[in-house]
Amino acid sequence: MIIEGLKMPEEEIFRRFGNVRKKMSEKDIEVLVVFSGPGSMRYGQRGHVLYLSGYEPYFGNSMMILPLDTKLEPVLETDSASYFPTDCTWIKNQVEAGNHIEVIKDYLADNSLKPLKIGVAGEYSVSPLFFQRMIEELKPAKIEIVSSILEEERMVKSEFELECMRKTAQIAKKGFDAAAAFIKPGVTEADVVSEVERVCREHGSQFFPHHTMVVSGKDENHLEYWWNCGRRKLEAGDPISMDYGAMHNGYCSDLCRPFVIGKASDKQKDVVKILVEAQQAAAEAAKPGVLGSVVDEAANKVMGKVWDIDKGPSGLGHGVGLEVHEWPFIGYQHMEDDEAYRDTVLEENMVISMEPMMFFSDTGDFQIEDQFVITKDGGVRLNDIPQIIFEV
Repeated sequence: MIIEGLKMPEEEIFRRFGNVRKKMSEKDIEVLVVFSGPGSMRYGQRGHVLYLSGYEPYFGNSMMILPLDTKLEPVLETDSASYFPTDCTWIKNQVEAGNHIEVIKDYLADNSLKPLKIGVAGEYSVSPLFFQRMIEELKPAKIEIVSSILEEERMVKSEFELECMRKTAQIAKKGFDAAAAFIKPGVTEADVVSEVERVCREHGSQFFPHHTMVVSGKDENHLEYWWNCGRRKLEAGDPISMDYGAMHNGYCSDLCRPFVIGKASDKQKDVVKILVEAQQAAAEAAKPGVLGSVVDEAANKVMGKVWDIDKGPSGLGHGVGLEVHEWPFIGYQHMEDDEAYRDTVLEENMVISMEPMMFFSDTGDFQIEDQFVITKDGGVRLNDIPQIIFEV
């Protein structure tokens, strides 16, 4: 049986509920309240409720209540606009957006629940004042922040999820092919963005999980404004970096390749060769039981032979799934006051993006980015896009 929404096999839904309830039981959580807001740039804002229900928030928060008791039905509170049809979710018990506290109260009363401990996941999507109201109005014995339940659950991908991600990588490859055929002197960066997104839409991309980045030339000040839909016209000899992703069945890809209009210089080829070697060293290190910081260091060791690592980005990469940036984060463990960036022990079937990058004034800004699934033998790439400079 295939459920609409994420078009998901029924057994995948049972797997998710079973895993989450097992983690709830380990923490003595009797009722889990899950929040998601629209957006996908940070922290899984859209992903938690989407993962458990198939329903994606569009305007305002959505909320889901999952009881530990398997005999009780969960409830889904749709977002403020109720923009998506409710048949995209497999949750039968649905209410329209309103007062979160009243929805929780009604659910507890209707099911004769007086939980000693309520868990909250996705607290970053709601106001801190909300927790004060929960304590004052619900009066549970304890409210505990347990976003780690969903964060850890979503880090390890099922075969269904991996297949979705392989498909979105195939769609994204069409974008690179389109760029290679389209790029020429006189077109703008924005023209390339439009062509790439048009082709990906034609091949089934539902959306683009972050800005489609096309930046050209060697001016570091210009390259820093990668999120602009650039009006710069491409010129013969330009290096170009294209970083973007597609989306299939809710799942994201995040990929980057360099281009050159004309022939790449020997130094440009050498830079890309080092980036590929750095990524491969990281992939070989990316095995179950290894810390993300070890994977980051494997890439830095290769790049450090020719590049001052302190000038580079602050980390090698990040998890990818329903969010383009999700857990685990690789190489950001220096951000000690943010639990999202904790140094994580890798597990089999995690998917991480590895994106080594280097900039030289005479080569331009070059980066290689791919997703890898963690296996006992190391990271295995989820796409077959050539790891080269595309000379166009």
